[in-house]
Amino acid sequence: MEKMTDAFIEEVKSRSHLQKLLVHSSFSICIKAGDVEVPIKFLDGHISIYPDNQKQHFDAIISGSKESIHSILTGSEKLREAIRWKKVSVESTFRKILLLESLFFLCKK
Repeated sequence: MEKMTDAFIEEVKSRSHLQKLLVHSSFSICIKAGDVEVPIKFLDGHISIYPDNQKQHFDAIISGSKESIHSILTGSEKLREAIRWKKVSVESTFRKILLLESLFFLCKK
């Protein structure tokens, strides 16, 4: 699970055009697959994984199976489609969901 999120983070960092979307953004998400949770922080164009010992309020929580999370992180499935077909559940605002969906889709390999 962490390898998938690390690959996603590296892909975001490698695409300079995505930095423009994130330059003035500050939010955190938690990706859950089974019993594994990966907290990710976006801060002024930088993206990183939180240390395990930090408790945090998340702006978005994405939960689902490892396969569903993988298909979203790789951009092979749109986030809203996965929500519609109940492959994942998301707790967030609609605006944040759109931003995350854009990031996931634009990081497609």
